[in-house]
Amino acid sequence: MSVVGLYCESFALLRDIETAFETARLEVLLGRGDGERLPAEDCLMQVIDGRESLAEGKELWTSHLSFLILALKDIREAFATSERLWQGNPSLSIICVVSQPEEVFAALPYPFFHVVREFSLEQDLRAVLQKIERVGSLLPKWCAFQGKNELVRVRLKEILYLESDRHQIRVHMEKRTESRLCREEGECFTIAETLAGCEERLKASGFARIHKSFLVNLYHVAKLGKEKLVLDCGTQLYISRHRYGEIKFQFENYIRHMDFL
Repeated sequence: MSVVGLYCESFALLRDIETAFETARLEVLLGRGDGERLPAEDCLMQVIDGRESLAEGKELWTSHLSFLILALKDIREAFATSERLWQGNPSLSIICVVSQPEEVFAALPYPFFHVVREFSLEQDLRAVLQKIERVGSLLPKWCAFQGKNELVRVRLKEILYLESDRHQIRVHMEKRTESRLCREEGECFTIAETLAGCEERLKASGFARIHKSFLVNLYHVAKLGKEKLVLDCGTQLYISRHRYGEIKFQFENYIRHMDFL
């Protein structure tokens, strides 16, 4: 079951979001619109009470949440709060509510699960529910790599990028990964595979070859420039000049596919 937390500073907006969420859930259950019938009854909302819940060092309340709808009046504060919550719980998927059209574009560099427009609550929350149901097929939960002497299974969502270095392939992971090999070797581990082979296997799951030495999980890309990209952990990786056009196209398609807008 997916538990969606809701924190909103405005009582009136909170009620509007609750109403729109329930309406959207019923629409999905009835299979209206695109004709799909989705098990939205497995998605429940829980209202978070008290601003102290967002205070630094008090994010334990997010541990049982799958998703968090965050609606703060100051969009800059919303971005800062989201970054802090991600650091405390990297598996938490945050849904950001914005009030102005330009705030949608301001939210693009951040890896939000979805951006909900205050002036289109029902439509956007319906898209959120549909996305919650199908996100598993967009990014499979697990992936197995051939290690030096054993097969290593890791969460695909936790992979940041793969690096080819002196005939070795290193898989770089998020800091809080539960992988045993990562705990032993740090935040990356070495595999006995080729980068080209990994690219062929992972490209359908949102991975892109940005350089002869780097295969990146687009899920973690926060900023994309002509010469380099920045991951949500702050790591910067260079992009081959001749690959930029293709990478930009892949990233834009990935964003549309994941329904960030």
